[in-house]
Parts: sequence; structure tokens; C-alpha cells
Amino acid sequence: MIRRSSFALRAATASAVVMLVLSLLGSGWGWLRAEAALRQQLDLAIAAEADGFLREYEEFGLRGLAVAVEAYARRRGPLFVALLAPDGRPIAGRLPAAPPALRGFANLPGTGERPSLRVLGGHLPGGATLLVAADLTPVDQAASALAWTPPIAGGAAALLALLLGFIAAARMERRLAGAAGAALGVMEGDLTRRLPLSGRGDEFDRLTATFNALLGRIEALMLAQRQVTDDIAHDLRSPLSRLRQLLEGALAEPRDPERDAEMLEHALLELDSVLASFAALLRIARAESGVLREGFSAMDLSALVTACGEAMAPVAEEAGHVLNTAIAPGVTLRGDAALLRQAVVNLIENAILHGGPNIMLQLRPGPVIEVEDDGPGIPQSELAAVIRRFHRLDRSRSTPGTGLGLALVAAAAKAHGGALRLGAGTGGRGLRAQLDLTPGP
Repeated sequence: MIRRSSFALRAATASAVVMLVLSLLGSGWGWLRAEAALRQQLDLAIAAEADGFLREYEEFGLRGLAVAVEAYARRRGPLFVALLAPDGRPIAGRLPAAPPALRGFANLPGTGERPSLRVLGGHLPGGATLLVAADLTPVDQAASALAWTPPIAGGAAALLALLLGFIAAARMERRLAGAAGAALGVMEGDLTRRLPLSGRGDEFDRLTATFNALLGRIEALMLAQRQVTDDIAHDLRSPLSRLRQLLEGALAEPRDPERDAEMLEHALLELDSVLASFAALLRIARAESGVLREGFSAMDLSALVTACGEAMAPVAEEAGHVLNTAIAPGVTLRGDAALLRQAVVNLIENAILHGGPNIMLQLRPGPVIEVEDDGPGIPQSELAAVIRRFHRLDRSRSTPGTGLGLALVAAAAKAHGGALRLGAGTGGRGLRAQLDLTPGP
């Protein structure tokens, strides 16, 4: 059902009204212009015929003029011609109800049997009067015919506009009904619903595709939020439970300064683990929200990666690893230095904790930051999962960490318009992590 408030219907109605008004105004203006032009042509024809009779008078005198007028009247030409005596008595020709003292052009109104006339009168030497007239009826009919053309065309256009408006309104109602149904489904919790596409590729389809992409993004965010909530509940429950058990056990035993100090140290370690997880989650949230882009500035990425390598080399050596570097000079980037520094450190720490003895840190123009190790690597089926928050491989459960390191790197890459790519290292061994910061198209 088409609603009266439909935009397409209102636009069509407004267009129809405007067309009708403009056609009526055009009709009046066209009638005036057409009548003026036709009467001007008629006056020229009358004046030309009168000039011909005046030449007859100049050459043959009044008698010759009377003969010419009478001959024209008998031929019943397109004009009326009459020659009147000084007292108004007809000498020759015919003219319905001609005024006896007419000089110049004048309109002679018609009656029921007599047409309206356009008359040109002139006095001749001796007092005679020559009258040349034309019937105005054809002129009025032609002007009226021209005047009716705009209203007829405007009325037809208005009807066509209304018809098209009804058709457009019906189509829009159907499409909007489908969009409203999908939107209601999303509001009720069905995040898989999408707005229907007509397949014509018009502006509505382009707008619908944009909204569907938005709904897809919302669905992904909601799923990520649910995943984060589940992960937090699962991964933080263990340290909090251990902390509670530790405190309950300490309260149940007599006070012992040495044992209490040891218990407090364990409690602080558990709290530090929880706080580290929450701090990492906050950094990831800030990176994914896009607010950091407002503070992006130009920086020397080569110097930043070099500093990270120099800072982490002793840490790697202490853990029994060798950190090698191959950093291209003069690579610059607009971004957040603190976030990128944390991302590079996370990649190196991940290689130290889970990789082999040799670690390579590279920076190539693009820019692309790459950390590769020769350790056991990550199974192909787990590559997509390890960048999720709190996801850890089974063999890594006993190692320190929050399971948020690679998730932060992926968020940093996305904040800078890049991507984190994981794959096997050289020779199919180890893990190669590429932080690709190449600007998009």
C-alpha cells in the first residue's frame, strides 16, 4: 500500500502541480504572443493591399480605383475592400458595416452574423474613403489553438508524472519494507540479516551495499565482543581463583611474617598478570577504535625498529637466542610511534618465547617489518586463530604471557591501514610474522 507521505508520491504530485501551473502561464503568454504576431502579419498584408489600390488611384484616378475595387470584390479575395463617397455612400466593393470616418487601423467588433474585422481606412483627395479589412476569426482561432497546446502537453506530462510517481512509490515501498524488515531483525538480535539488493546496481543498491557492509562490521564487532567476554571470563578466572585460594589459605593459618610475605609476593604476581591483561586489552581497544589516527605524525621508522632491536638483543641473548637485524635506512611513516614500538617488541618477545635460537628482525621499504625465527612454528590450521585475544597454543600454556601479544600487533597494523601476515619461515621452518604497513590504494 502506497502511503500519502511517500516521498516519491509527494515529489510526483509537486512536479505535476508545477507542470500544470507553468503550462497555464505558458498558455497565456503563448496566446498573447501568437495573437500579436498573427495580427502583425495581418496588418502587413492589409497595408500591402491598400498600397496597391493607392497606386491604382494615382494612375487612373477615382474612377479607375472604383473599377479595381469592384473587380477585387467580385473575385472575393481574402480581404474586404470598399470605396466610400464623402457622405459615406458606397461607391464600389463591399465591407460589412464599415465606419464612414475611419482613418488608420481599427478593430470592428462583430455580431452574430458579422465577423470581427481588422480595418485600415484612408481618405483620398476629394473626400472619398478607401477601406481595406480582414476577418479576425482565423487569427483568433490560430492563437487559441497555439494557446491550448501548452496546457494539453502540461496536463499529459502531469498525468505521466503522477503515474511514474505511483510506480516509483510502489517500488520504493517494497524495497523499504524489505529494508525495514531486515533492520527489525537486526534490532531483535539476528546479526546475520542483510538488506535485500535488487541486482540493478543503482544508487539504492550502492547504498544498500554500504549498509550491509556496516551491518557486517557490526556483526564482527559484536562477535568479537562476545569472544572477548568469553575469553576474559575463561582466562582471567584462573589467576583470580588462585589469588582467592591463596588469600583464603593465608587467612586460615596463623600469622607468620615470612609466610605472609611470600603469600603477598605470589598475590602481587597474580595481580600483575591480571593488570597486564587488562592493559593489553585497553591498548588493543584504542588501536581498533581509530582514535589514534588523529595523533599520527611523521616518524623515522628505521630509527624506531633499530632502537627496538638494540633494546631486545640483550633480552634475547639472556634467553639463549641470537637477534640479527637487517634494517633499511631512511624509511619513514606517519603513525603512532608508541603503538608501533609495542608491536615490534611483541613480535620479538613472541619469537623469544616460542621460537628457535636464531631470530631475524628486518625492515624493508614499503614499509614492511618482519620477524622470523627457526623454531617449531605454528600449524597452518592455527595461523588465523593465534591473532585472536587470549588464544594460545597447547604447547604454550605453560609459558608466561597473556595471549594478547599478536592480537595487539594485528590491531596496530589495522590502525595504520596495514595487516599482520603469519606464515612459515625460510625452508618451511619456524614462523615468519610480517607487519605490512604499505599504504592502501
